[in-house]
Amino acid sequence: MDILAPLYAWPSVQVYGLFITGAAVLAAAACVLLAPLVRPPSTKDHLDLAMRTTGAVMAGLTLILAFCAVQARSQSSDAQRLVTAEVSAIGGLIRLIDRLGPAGLPARGELAGYLHSIATEEFGAMAEAGRAAPTQARAEALEHAIYAAAAEAAGHLATDLLEEMDAVDAAREARLHGASIRLPAEFWLLIQLLVLLLLATSPLYPPRRHTVAMLAVQMGGVGALIAFVFLMDQPFRGHLTISAQPYATLLAQRGAFLAADRMPAR
Repeated sequence: MDILAPLYAWPSVQVYGLFITGAAVLAAAACVLLAPLVRPPSTKDHLDLAMRTTGAVMAGLTLILAFCAVQARSQSSDAQRLVTAEVSAIGGLIRLIDRLGPAGLPARGELAGYLHSIATEEFGAMAEAGRAAPTQARAEALEHAIYAAAAEAAGHLATDLLEEMDAVDAAREARLHGASIRLPAEFWLLIQLLVLLLLATSPLYPPRRHTVAMLAVQMGGVGALIAFVFLMDQPFRGHLTISAQPYATLLAQRGAFLAADRMPAR
């Protein structure tokens, strides 16, 4: 489905409209254009056989789409956990920096810039481009600031700082790896094969107006299901997927502390 990747930038309503319209037009065209070549009889037995064939393929396709929707939802939950884990790790690092007192001022600024870079520069494009160079530079600067602060800190605090920095790095790597989460290509291949089989049943019906309309409506419903699975397929792409809001929320909550150039009165 990489050829359809640009559709992730479209509003969800437009994606649904494209899939529904495309599927309906294909079904109607298959009936109108191919039925005269097949010349299906209009007998009751033939129509009953055609409907049974269509129903069997439709049942298999619906089952596969339902399974893919559940799988995509599970992938979305996994992706959300990756974001939550990273935000939690960064929050833990902020609390440790708070314990440093004035010695933590350089690390504050670096952490604020790192958070902002994740939310605005890396998160939205990582599914296509991977790690962002500006964010990577911010991460390295933050790491250096934490190492410098740990060198000045007391024993246990220094150890906690280094461990938490490692946790922040690991959480980012897990998120970047998770940006490639998607349904296996075999699922999409199976869906395409079943759609082709379903379209192949369209010429089995006489090309009457009500029959063509029925086939178009039926395939339009299938198109809607495929659009839903497509939109949920990659958790870090599109408008129905994971957002960078948790990072922005953390920055809004602790931004005043991170940007402070002096310690508040105690």
